[in-house]
Amino acid sequence: MTKSKIRTLIEAVETRMTALGFTATNTVFDFDLIPDSIIHKAYRIESRIIGNNYGMDNQANPREEIAIWIAYKMKRDARAAWKTALDDREVIEDDLVNNPTIMALDSDPLLTLDSEASAQKYLEDYLVLKLAFTADYLRTIS
Repeated sequence: MTKSKIRTLIEAVETRMTALGFTATNTVFDFDLIPDSIIHKAYRIESRIIGNNYGMDNQANPREEIAIWIAYKMKRDARAAWKTALDDREVIEDDLVNNPTIMALDSDPLLTLDSEASAQKYLEDYLVLKLAFTADYLRTIS
């Protein structure tokens, strides 16, 4: 069984996040749930389909939201975590949107940062950042 196009894309995003110095976690967290086990700059990814257009020649054009959740341990200075999150947001966006490996995928994905779905929130000893990208890509259906 071959990997799906979206799985390949998400794995490429995971590779880039790790290369940028973030640590993947299997622990689920969001704006309401922060387990104690999360470390500084931990991330997780979730996705959901937000549209799918079908065309001639068995082509599909799915649109998928790829949400990257990042937890920053604030330690003593919440403002420092906030500034780090601001810097990281731009670094991640620049890296993912312009990454040659992602652009070279056979699904030819177009990534855009969804500013309305991206947000941050302070929660206990953490600052949680959500970056939501829209992936517009092609796949063949058979």
